[in-house]
Amino acid sequence: MNSTLTAQVRPAGLLLAFGATAWAIGTLIVGDRIYEGIQTLDTVTGMLFVVGVLAWIVVVARLRLAGDGVTRFLPYVLMATLTGAFVLNALSFGYATHDEFPLWLAVVDACWPLSQLLLLVLGIVMAVQKRLEGALRWLPLLAGAWFPVTMAASILGGDTFSVIVSAVWLVGTFGVLGVLVAAQPHRLR
Repeated sequence: MNSTLTAQVRPAGLLLAFGATAWAIGTLIVGDRIYEGIQTLDTVTGMLFVVGVLAWIVVVARLRLAGDGVTRFLPYVLMATLTGAFVLNALSFGYATHDEFPLWLAVVDACWPLSQLLLLVLGIVMAVQKRLEGALRWLPLLAGAWFPVTMAASILGGDTFSVIVSAVWLVGTFGVLGVLVAAQPHRLR
């Protein structure tokens, strides 16, 4: 990997680790109130998370870590849905709950779960492609499982348990992935 690309990969890894950690801390501080409506701290830290994930997805696209076939377009679709998720967060200030959103903003709200589903699909694709080795091969898949794991935690253990699982999963997958990418950019090929 050339030095220019390394200089781009490291900051992406740091942004991913920072965003995931910030959102995890934000959700822990907000706690169960996250289920009551729009919470400013959760919204702001959620935006930081999206910025970090977007930075990582740009690296994935640039290095073609999703493959060379039709799967190479997946990161670009993901960038669009993540941008929608960021816009949703930015425009949600001033609303108390999601139920207050006008129809057009409720449509944009679909970008959040869709982006999470696509992160899971991307994780599967990257694991199958075998372009990365060790933890770097499997962490995108585990990170992509955040949404179903958090939903399962909510069903099995309730809201408080779900918030804790979410925070731990964010740091243990996205956060660790970001640190590894920043520390070892040469392992991305």
